[in-house]
Amino acid sequence: MAFEHKENTATVFENDKKSADNQPDFTGKGKVGDEIMEFAMWRRTAKSSGNEYFYMSFKKPSEKYGNKGSSKPAF
Repeated sequence: MAFEHKENTATVFENDKKSADNQPDFTGKGKVGDEIMEFAMWRRTAKSSGNEYFYMSFKKPSEKYGNKGSSKPAF
């Protein structure tokens, strides 16, 4: 049986294919409400305090990769 996310949870993994600074440090998938979403997360450092934090975005899977069974991320 395939893994299924519970509602409003996500799993992200280190992006081992990262080749540029603007690409996410972590990518993954999760479930927001009833929809599966793709997640991207970057490590950032606050300029004012120097504290590290994470910036995250999510979107519906792209038609190009997400719905055709490819393992390529849509970010």
